[in-house]
Amino acid sequence: LTLFEKLTREELPFFLNLLDHLASHGIPCPRPIASHDNGFLGELNGKPACIVSCLEGKSLDRPDPAHCAQVGEMLADMHLAGKTYRAEMPNPRGPAWWKTTAPQVLPKLSAADSALLNQEIAYQSQFRFEDLPRGVIHGDLFRDNVLFKDDALSGVIDFYYACSSAWLYDLAITVNDWCVAADGALDAERASAMLQ
Repeated sequence: LTLFEKLTREELPFFLNLLDHLASHGIPCPRPIASHDNGFLGELNGKPACIVSCLEGKSLDRPDPAHCAQVGEMLADMHLAGKTYRAEMPNPRGPAWWKTTAPQVLPKLSAADSALLNQEIAYQSQFRFEDLPRGVIHGDLFRDNVLFKDDALSGVIDFYYACSSAWLYDLAITVNDWCVAADGALDAERASAMLQ
């Protein structure tokens, strides 16, 4: 049972229908269970709610290259399966958000960090993200959102940051959590395994 504390009833069809679509295409994600009236969304204690299938497994603290390879393969499969999902959800954390949020954050940063943020936004603004291959992305594929059972990927959860955006952005989010060493440096072996 999933009770939605923050997402509104109007926002939820994109996510629930996406989960159903991906599950139908072999992606190991929670599948919403339809009610007798064929809808996925109900209400409990005045909040939107749904029932989804339960996945086995647990998340990993220390992934190795073989785990990263499985995550990379699943992410590619998910992107390809999402090509036939017709609903769209603009990325709420894309370039437009960066530009409107930065002025709220800058006064709270040191001068050096403010300069770094301004420099990065200016640099990123030079690129046309719309020209990159795009479609449905997970948007939050951190280690705690992937389940493994006996070293085999058994599920992917928490699709509530999913949206329509560049696949490369989704890969960057994933690599940034799965393929970095304790000091924050990129672990080349894990990153290579994921990219392959």
